[in-house]
Amino acid sequence: MKQHKFDEFTVYHSNDNERYSIIYANFTEADKFIEGLVEYIFSEQNLLFYTENLTGIDFNPGDKEYVHLYKNISYFLNDELEKIPMTNIDEDLKKILSDEYDCIEEQGKFIVQNDKIGKIGEYVFHLLLSKYFQYRCIIPKFTLTTNRNMSVFGIDALFYDQDNSEILFGESKFSNSIDNGIELINVSLLNYEHQIAEEFLLILSNSFLQLDSQFMKSYGDSIELCCSFDQFAKMEGIQSVVIPVFIAHGGEIDTDIEKILNAFDKIKIKKIAGFNTKYLFISLPVIDKRIFVEYAIRLAVKKQDEYRRKIPSN
Repeated sequence: MKQHKFDEFTVYHSNDNERYSIIYANFTEADKFIEGLVEYIFSEQNLLFYTENLTGIDFNPGDKEYVHLYKNISYFLNDELEKIPMTNIDEDLKKILSDEYDCIEEQGKFIVQNDKIGKIGEYVFHLLLSKYFQYRCIIPKFTLTTNRNMSVFGIDALFYDQDNSEILFGESKFSNSIDNGIELINVSLLNYEHQIAEEFLLILSNSFLQLDSQFMKSYGDSIELCCSFDQFAKMEGIQSVVIPVFIAHGGEIDTDIEKILNAFDKIKIKKIAGFNTKYLFISLPVIDKRIFVEYAIRLAVKKQDEYRRKIPSN
């Protein structure tokens, strides 16, 4: 196992560089750890970086920038809950979902009331893929929601690495424990080949979406000529698909990092037909999921009010 520093994190990773556990400063002091990590995640720099990564524009704080900040932070704050009906799930999965979310059974359907927890996880996932791993985002999934109560269908993160001719289709979970997160990831990966095919049709081939300008400059012509991801990959010589798996999870303060990295052995990896399929496993311990999210929402409300006051009234 190797380790090094990144921003205010210590990054532990396996010798094959496929498994990472990213620990924020002051992990041994729960209050300081959670406060510091939430402040880092929702810092002005990172909220603006999220927009910069899409537009390629460098920002200096001003009226327009505070509008961007207000809109981005507001994404996490609607009070209503999303209801996701699920059928034909086994008792073990039902137990995990009940542990992670508020769930009800209604007219024979098991309903997960999914709040903002997953969206916070997706946002942190985006920051790490962009800032630490230096992958380029094709489109932030936040921009695809027309209703803040709704989650984006399908893949959680869509990135690319032009130097290595690789497309990344990422999956993220925010769970009470690493083991719960892995069980939920395994469910998501069951039909991932189909999800990748759908991602090409619904996102990459959608001429109405504002995809990354560099990505479109390199691949836009091929996308317009192809009816499927397989056809596009063949035309562009893309031989590898990377599936980053991100789990933000609760855990004891004295968590054994080696144990976290080894827990990824339980993920049921699948080869995407016709491609060299690589997996990248990323863990972000947060000590206590509930306390972390409560603090994050309180800070987001505070920042939203701050940004609103800095926007001149029309």
